[in-house]
Amino acid sequence: MLGEKSFAVKIYTTSLEYDYQTPWKAPTIEKWTGSGFVIDGKRIITNAHVAGGAIFLEVQLANDSVKYHAKLRALSHDCDLAELEVDSEEFWEKTSSLPIGLTPSRKQKVEVHGFPRGGEGYCITDGIVSRLENDMYAHGEQILLSSQVSAPINPGNSGGAAISDGKVVGVVHQGINGSQSIGYMIPASVLSHFISQVESNNIGFPTLGIDTQNLENSYLREQCKMREHDTGILIRSIPGLSCIKGKLQEGDVLMKINGIQIWNDGTVHVEPMKRIDYKYLINSSKIGDEVTFEVLRDGKTCVEKVILTNSLGSTHIIGPRAFGEQPTYYVIGGGIVVQPVTKNFMSDTNKSYGNKTKEAASDQLVVINTILQSEYTQGYDGFHGALIAKVNGKEINNIQDVIEAIQTNHNRLHTLEMQSGKIIAIPRLPKSARDEILKAYRIESDRSNDLKVYQVKADDVAKLFHNCRPAMLYPEALDAKPAYLPAFRKGGKRSAQQQVGMDQQPKLKQHMTMH
Repeated sequence: MLGEKSFAVKIYTTSLEYDYQTPWKAPTIEKWTGSGFVIDGKRIITNAHVAGGAIFLEVQLANDSVKYHAKLRALSHDCDLAELEVDSEEFWEKTSSLPIGLTPSRKQKVEVHGFPRGGEGYCITDGIVSRLENDMYAHGEQILLSSQVSAPINPGNSGGAAISDGKVVGVVHQGINGSQSIGYMIPASVLSHFISQVESNNIGFPTLGIDTQNLENSYLREQCKMREHDTGILIRSIPGLSCIKGKLQEGDVLMKINGIQIWNDGTVHVEPMKRIDYKYLINSSKIGDEVTFEVLRDGKTCVEKVILTNSLGSTHIIGPRAFGEQPTYYVIGGGIVVQPVTKNFMSDTNKSYGNKTKEAASDQLVVINTILQSEYTQGYDGFHGALIAKVNGKEINNIQDVIEAIQTNHNRLHTLEMQSGKIIAIPRLPKSARDEILKAYRIESDRSNDLKVYQVKADDVAKLFHNCRPAMLYPEALDAKPAYLPAFRKGGKRSAQQQVGMDQQPKLKQHMTMH
């Protein structure tokens, strides 16, 4: 047990909530609280779902009556971690910092520190680490190393330190509905990875983005020309954007990564986890690291070295979650609202789409959100949620393609072809008529702010450069629409049920929420 608890911080967040069913509407203001802790270098660690997307942050030390203004320095939605800074020297004079320890082993005792629901004061609970494995992070809907603990974890605990022998061994981030003694924490190795990202501006957790199949069946191993003592997994597909494209091949048997053997069930033996999914070897590396792969190809062993360049989610087409940012949308002809398919859109509208791999970095699925009823759109009921394949004969790969196809069309009609084969035709209205429809529906603009760069003369549209850059780690770059998920903490009204993309995206445990 630590003496003075001046490392523990209560965090007060004010943020904005957008509704993806009506993306043109102004956001509502939401408030909640969470927990955090001080580390060396005058830094505060908390969860991304506590502080990410905030328009105003305050922090208050345990047993202190003063709140201090804080600023978001960096965050990673993949691992649900954020780093805050406070300008007040008075605040730092009251603090002590916690050292970062190692990832805990099973049965190791921990103390969970934070400010959970049920009171305003500082709270400490005890427990043990019961499980250590790759698991779903409910905030970013990604799978990373996670620790299950028996300590009670409740809303408001999010971002608090899990401490063992005076060192941080984890960060509390989610629990299970209805359970009083099961919670989850981000282990120290992931926290250290995040801190090193911040210090080096080396963003993201690497991924290969590949689809694999276990080789537990002896006849299947024979089919793959595996020798008696060979073990590994079969590479079924490699996305065009994957860093291993051109190095490894579909049909290869992936046997070792950096000399560590992959078993036929897709697991590897690594301390302290003992047995864990092979993807841990990639996720625990850094973007830019060189990794050595040993594969069996046509019965012969091959060794390939690859630089890791893909971050989690970058190879698949469903847009990541965003929070605190206006949804992207565009109104065609004053009557058809379209937007990219993102995890926000799917959860707000209860729609599901296959999360296929991208062929180009800028690829998106573009969907009809709403048909604004008017004399021009009469008879088009039932198109809500339909995916657009072509606009005015142009194949659509992202929402910028839609804008270009509309703004360069000189025919009397705009025609939209759905992936289902259904067709919509509406007149190419003058701006005055389009504005009248928008005014009737209280829509201030025919496009979201991030698309106004494409509001140019038709002759200039072809010159537009389609650029799709990943969400950056640092807040000054967050205009690129960061990927993070509204979460469950003390206060606010965020949904505890979050839907995950299809295909290679694992199912999110419906009973798991963030605290």
